[in-house]
Amino acid sequence: LYGCATKDLELAESHYKMGLAYLNSETDYLSIVEFEKALSINRDDDRVYYAVATFYLKKNRPLDAERYIKKAISLKSDNLEYQNLLATILATRNETLKAIDIWKKIVEDPKYGTPEVVYFNIASAYLQLRNLSEAELNLKKSIQANPRILSTYITLSDLYIQQKRYSDAENTLKQILDLNPMFNQGKILLAKVYSYQNKNDKSIALLK
Repeated sequence: LYGCATKDLELAESHYKMGLAYLNSETDYLSIVEFEKALSINRDDDRVYYAVATFYLKKNRPLDAERYIKKAISLKSDNLEYQNLLATILATRNETLKAIDIWKKIVEDPKYGTPEVVYFNIASAYLQLRNLSEAELNLKKSIQANPRILSTYITLSDLYIQQKRYSDAENTLKQILDLNPMFNQGKILLAKVYSYQNKNDKSIALLK
């Protein structure tokens, strides 16, 4: 009996790995078949429920995604990636405040490896709610956690531009160019910010 159980688990693992291979391919629809085969053998593998939730979110089926990720969490409640996916699913369903609450709990855990991503997600959620002060705060936290992600600076500078805080936008964009002087998106945006401040000479010089 032990040998049979071991073989069953090996077969379930094989289906799971095949599903993962399909998930990021052009034939991703085949992944769900493999995942369901895995679950038919082993109903207690939290990884498979997480993978199925990822598939359904990818296919814009958030209700199905939520159902599966909650099952994964019921099996392994301390997995922060599962919590993160649940928050992402809730955000897509416009349950933004619930998503923010989950993300805030995640970043409180020092073991979480990419807090900059979670802070950015929180900021994006606050932007959706038009809470610009909280969005700004969390974008700054994201940059502090990982100052090498240039897109976060762009989002923060866009926020400043919306508020006509051109000096803050200028300083933020200069930080980008300090990190990567050849980053064209940063150059173009900074040139616009210079023009908004009637610094036309600087704008022209930057784009030469």
